[in-house]
Amino acid sequence: MAAVKAHPTLVAAAAALGDIGPNTLATWLRNRKPIDPAMQAAMRAVGTDMVPGIAWLKTEPDEDGNSYSVMLKPARVDEQEDMLARIRAAFEGIAPATEVPAPSYTDADLLTVYLLSDRHTGLMSWARETGEAYNTDIAGQRVRDWVGRCVASAPASETALIIDNGDGQHADNQTNQTPKSHHALDVDTRHFRTVEADIDALGAAVEMAKAKHAKVIVRIMAGNHNPNAWIAILFALAERYRSDPRVEVIRDPSEFFVMEWGKVMIAAHHGDKAKADRLVHFIADEFAEIWGRTRHRFLFTGHLHSHKSQDIGGIQWEQLRAVTARDAYAYTNAYVSRAQMQAITYDRVRGEVQRVKVGS
Repeated sequence: MAAVKAHPTLVAAAAALGDIGPNTLATWLRNRKPIDPAMQAAMRAVGTDMVPGIAWLKTEPDEDGNSYSVMLKPARVDEQEDMLARIRAAFEGIAPATEVPAPSYTDADLLTVYLLSDRHTGLMSWARETGEAYNTDIAGQRVRDWVGRCVASAPASETALIIDNGDGQHADNQTNQTPKSHHALDVDTRHFRTVEADIDALGAAVEMAKAKHAKVIVRIMAGNHNPNAWIAILFALAERYRSDPRVEVIRDPSEFFVMEWGKVMIAAHHGDKAKADRLVHFIADEFAEIWGRTRHRFLFTGHLHSHKSQDIGGIQWEQLRAVTARDAYAYTNAYVSRAQMQAITYDRVRGEVQRVKVGS
């Protein structure tokens, strides 16, 4: 407690103590909350120092002969609050990204969009028949490898747009269940490490893009697997590049993304809330001004892990393949989609001019 009071942050206090980390210190502080007197009475009655999960207390009869039984349950730190506290402690130690020299030449009329959809970091997968494997380490390495290959093949666009189009994390929290249906998920590690590895991988993607492009825009989006976890990734990257004039991390809670690039409209949504035709109608109405000023319009969704493309009412819709490998559910249900990532380059006037695909 003396160390905590003497230093401005938990990171500094933990460094002064020398033998524990800031996350451990934060957990210790939370666990030092005083025990309710009624709960302490129950502990004394049974002769234990352990705090019970639930205790029953029965009162003596009052003057009218009434007595009461009370169930006591100690307050616990909600898991999401615990995760946010850990992230907050981790943010205190984030150093700004090191400077990457700007490229000597870029084409101001070009924009290259790096499309990362359904990465499912944290998923554990291994198919005996094919030998196909996937885990947190492989997911991170795949992002580095595939983004690097796309960057190497893309033209020298002045601007790069990295879209993480939802389901970047396989699980939303430590329960390892889908948020709505509560289906059990195959994961290979704790959620805290998944978030940490994901931040590192996307940070590496930004660094590679900075070496090729003068400006990098990052848009992190929610999916049905990570309706809350994506926020940690977003703010970690925003903090990492807070002082970098060449990197813009878009802080937007909307599940829709729309960008105007000359005569080009680029839109994205994870694809889990509505079918493509309804998304097109919504975009045409909600972003009517951008729609009216543009000629080449593109909508990208993910979610179903398979490729589809269709012209729908003035916009080209494309359902992206997933970056992740298949899990046991996909294999058991005979899904055969291949993993893939794309980088698409657009000219301000002509629209799409180049496309790079990498996959397995």
